[in-house]
Amino acid sequence: MIRKFTPPTLLTLLLLLTFSRPVHAYIDPATTSYLIQIVWALLITLGVTVGVFFNRIRALFLNLRVNLTSWRIRTFSKKGRGQLDRTGSRPHDSAMGQANYPKRLLASLPTSLCLSFSFFVFGIYELYATNLNDFSFPLNSLLPLLILLALAAALTLALLLSLLPGRFLVRALSLLLGVSLGALLQAGLLNRSLGPLTGDPMAWETLSGTMLLNTGLWLLITGFPLILGFLAKKAWRILVLLLPLALLVTQLFSSISLYAGNPQLRDKSSGVYLSSDGILQVAKDDNIIVLVLDRLDNDYIDQVLLDDPRFLDGLDGFTRFTNNTSRYSQTFPSVTEMLTGIGFDYKEGYSPYLKRAWKEGALIPRLADAGFEPYLFMTPTQSYGSAGDLAPLAKNLAAGKLQINRAAALASLCRLSAYRYVPLAMKPFFWLSTSAFDSLVKDDLDPPPYALDDAGFYGNLLNRGLEVTAGQKRLTFIHMNGPHPPYRLDEYGQSVQAGSSSLLQQTKGSLRIVFEYLDQLKAMGQYESATLIITGDHGARTSDAKPLNRPIVTALFVKPQGQAGSPLAQNNAPVSTDNLRPTLYQAAGLDYKIFGPTYFDVPEHARLDRMLYHRLYASEGGPDRVQIYRITGDAKDFENWTLMGEEIIG
Repeated sequence: MIRKFTPPTLLTLLLLLTFSRPVHAYIDPATTSYLIQIVWALLITLGVTVGVFFNRIRALFLNLRVNLTSWRIRTFSKKGRGQLDRTGSRPHDSAMGQANYPKRLLASLPTSLCLSFSFFVFGIYELYATNLNDFSFPLNSLLPLLILLALAAALTLALLLSLLPGRFLVRALSLLLGVSLGALLQAGLLNRSLGPLTGDPMAWETLSGTMLLNTGLWLLITGFPLILGFLAKKAWRILVLLLPLALLVTQLFSSISLYAGNPQLRDKSSGVYLSSDGILQVAKDDNIIVLVLDRLDNDYIDQVLLDDPRFLDGLDGFTRFTNNTSRYSQTFPSVTEMLTGIGFDYKEGYSPYLKRAWKEGALIPRLADAGFEPYLFMTPTQSYGSAGDLAPLAKNLAAGKLQINRAAALASLCRLSAYRYVPLAMKPFFWLSTSAFDSLVKDDLDPPPYALDDAGFYGNLLNRGLEVTAGQKRLTFIHMNGPHPPYRLDEYGQSVQAGSSSLLQQTKGSLRIVFEYLDQLKAMGQYESATLIITGDHGARTSDAKPLNRPIVTALFVKPQGQAGSPLAQNNAPVSTDNLRPTLYQAAGLDYKIFGPTYFDVPEHARLDRMLYHRLYASEGGPDRVQIYRITGDAKDFENWTLMGEEIIG
């Protein structure tokens, strides 16, 4: 029966593994293309195998006593010991045990190659390709190193395995094949409850029950090849040779498909990059300066004031708007929409939207026509796709291709791959933030590329200071890390080790950097004449995988041109990012009314409808989707939030 069934089963498995469909997401350990098909094929094969060998399994348990007695006799009796061959193998392991060294090496290679290439090459490549929007560096220069590393690991593992006696070699190959199956199952299906890596700490203590179930499943999957080798030796020999090769071929074709279907994989660099050139400069006459602190929530400001009621006293001439909302709850597409006014259709796709938004957005071109030189300091992937799309817009573009620190990149990518593949109970040891990939780009270019490094920006402010340039008008937009995790700033804006700071400390530290910037404007005599806006790209959300259970209100401070010396005012008008662009037009002396009211034009007690789009990533069986909320009145009261609908987007 085994001889008739095994070849069709393996052929069906190969056919199932051939088909794949790439998907795109945030840096997400659950992102998968071919792995879903692989895992389902393996589950089907497992079910069929159990069905085929059901009678044997039943006989195994019915004759357990006989088997135990036989094992005791073979182990402890002289006759039993005499049945061992010279390699130390049992009779059913004799074929493997009597094989010469080259054959044992060849038998070890498929599993070794599958395990090594899955971890070092195909897993990393798929994570990069399907999360391409979240990596600011090209992977092409690393691929040869990853392939060499995989080959070295596979050869080393195969050499070590081939040194084992036959019985132990069989067990080791079975165990490694089981680990491969468990890793594929983990990556394809069992990471769904984790969500993307956003930098927010994981509440591992709440997953203890899930960890226990996950560990049990791993034990079953890992033990499957061992059981199969005991029940059906011929099927095991076919499986241990053909299945790893099938997985390798499948992943190879899937990687080729990803490469062919995505031009960005072939050339992610446009030959230009957004530099930090001019970040410490201001114009001599008119300045419009927008400082955006990532995830600066209105509640964070309240916490700061609760800790220190006089913390914001230096914001003279400013008005704090306490009822401000962003259109989106995440950095992408919030920053892009703020500066272009082009909304994002979640079904449109990441790259097409970024290209279209920067091409069609009229804000910056109109300000440039009014004489304001635009300097945009923001990072790729979340704000723009290709720096070349900003060529007619940003004055701080520089020629050159970004290079990465290869050693650090390899370490981070391997850790990300491990985080994806290992059992849930082991993931806390491999957890990392996506910010680990932001610091991989080398800063040895002249001028250096702009990066989210608040402590570094603060150090340059203190050591070099602001300077006035010959230009008469200037728009400066600086996107900072702000209070976004991981928390690596103390309350004085100095860099500290992760885990030694807190939300409150980092919020205060990032605001102190802003205060230093403003103090230097005052010392230069450029403060009163400038239009200054301090805000967040979005507020704080509880989860990227669950519906909202609290309001999201983005902090906002505005100082119009000509204002200075007056205490910080407060305004509860229902404003949003839709009022940002008219405010900037007014500051530039343009006719702004056709674009809507400014922040100061909105009546404080108006009951205007505002919209917020909250992206939810796939988790716990739920799909990628976006929830659409309508906010009427005071956004700080969650009773004024109405869920208007939900769209499946992935």
